[in-house]
Amino acid sequence: MTLPTAFRLDNKIAVITGAASGIGRGIAETFAQTGARIVVADLDPAAAEAAAKSIVESGGQAHAMAVDVSQESEVIAMFEDVVRRYGRLDVLVNNAAIFPKKPFLEVDTAFWDSLQAVNLRGTFLCLREAIRHMKASGGGAIVNISSVSSMQAVVHHNGTYNASKAGVNSLTRTTALEFGADGIRVNAVLPGGIPTAGARAASAAIELKGPIMGEGRIPLGGMGDVQDIANATLFLASPAARYITGQLLAVDGGFLIS
Repeated sequence: MTLPTAFRLDNKIAVITGAASGIGRGIAETFAQTGARIVVADLDPAAAEAAAKSIVESGGQAHAMAVDVSQESEVIAMFEDVVRRYGRLDVLVNNAAIFPKKPFLEVDTAFWDSLQAVNLRGTFLCLREAIRHMKASGGGAIVNISSVSSMQAVVHHNGTYNASKAGVNSLTRTTALEFGADGIRVNAVLPGGIPTAGARAASAAIELKGPIMGEGRIPLGGMGDVQDIANATLFLASPAARYITGQLLAVDGGFLIS
């Protein structure tokens, strides 16, 4: 295997959740550039179709699927449809998430449950169904998109989200341990501050305070971008990372060590 080949995903079937916008779309576009056949899975059917169309127009291979990852029946149906269409599943990127912020003492059970349903239950459901199909076809690679907030409290009013991503980290390591012998690698990418449109909207209604807002807290200086996360995700999904599993890779400009 040559070095350039090791970072390619030629003809790999890759499901990317939350792929219609933001980080998910960046990952989908990057994977398509390395030869993967992309399933753009998203709650918003029109946005998913637009993302898939853009990938195809740029010379890649993609099709859109509407899915609410918090709903078990929809997740099961999506993966069954993918395997019927392509015959196998090679890569899953668990990216779909929501990130509304609310002061801790104002968090009620409805807010807690709605966020956990997408971020943690959705990740669990997609992991379970992807692993089921990957075992049947001889293995695969899974990358969960977590957050540095899972490791360190980054901004105030984010406790519900932080807890959900800590759960994602635990699922990453648990499944990596249990299914390594089946040829299934499971890792996570932990983004730092990435100013996507969704992140800006989630923060707009509330004053942000906390460690990441402090001057000089990011050693490499400033926020990262979507491509930084896409590149790290590609590495962990590619043959270049064939001997890596159960790892939590922070892509945060050094915030966690500052």
